[in-house]
Amino acid sequence: MGRFEEAHPDIGVRTIVVGSGEALELGRRGDVDVIIAHAPEAEARFVAGGYSTRREPLMSNDFVLVGPPDDPARAGLTPHPARALAVIARAGGPFVSRGDSSGTHERELALWRSSGEEPGRPWYLETGQGQGTTLQIASERRAYALTDRATFDVLRDILELAVLVDDHPELVNQYSVILPSNGSHVAEATRLADWLTSEAGQTAIGSFRLPGAATPLFRPARASTPAESGVP
Repeated sequence: MGRFEEAHPDIGVRTIVVGSGEALELGRRGDVDVIIAHAPEAEARFVAGGYSTRREPLMSNDFVLVGPPDDPARAGLTPHPARALAVIARAGGPFVSRGDSSGTHERELALWRSSGEEPGRPWYLETGQGQGTTLQIASERRAYALTDRATFDVLRDILELAVLVDDHPELVNQYSVILPSNGSHVAEATRLADWLTSEAGQTAIGSFRLPGAATPLFRPARASTPAESGVP
C-alpha cells in the first residue's frame, strides 16, 4: 500500500494477511475496514447478509494445479482441472489441501464437486495452513495441490513442484475489494477503495512484478489500464 500512503500521507494502512474466509469473518465482526478477497461465492453471501456496503472487482490472476515434476498420477495429461483431480483421486493421490475456507480452498472444493470424486484419507491431507506452508508440505510429500499462481511463482525456486494444469476458464482467480458495513474508519476505507479501483491504483497493480519477471503478478480489473498491456 506504499503508493497509496504516499498519495494520502494522512492515512496509515495496516495489512493483515489471512485467507479469504477469515478475512470475511473479520469483516463480519467489524475488526477490519477494507477486505481484499478472492472467494466469489463467500463474498456474495457476505454482501447478501448485509455485511458490506460495497464490493467491486479489483484484479485477477489464476489458479494452477501443481505436483511432482514427474507427475506419477499423470494428472497433467488432461487440460481440464476437474478431470485432473479425478485422475489424482483414482490414482490415490497424494493431495494436499489448505482446508481453511480460503478462496483457494473454496475453488478446490468446487473443482472436486465437478470431478465427481470425493477426496478423503489416506491420500488427502488438509493442512489448515496458508498457501506457502501448504505448498511446502506438498513439495515434501511429493503431492499435488491447487494454488494461486502468484504464491507459486514467489516460492517456485524452493519447491520440488511443477505446474501441471493451467490456463483454463475454471482456474480464473478474481479478487474483489470489499468495504464492511460496520468498519470503524469508513471515510478512510472509502478513499482506499476509491484509489485501488482508480487508474492510479490499477496501474500500480498492473505494474507489480517479481524481480526479473517479464509479466505482472496480477491483471488489473480495468481493461483499459495501460500497465496491463502485454499481460496474458
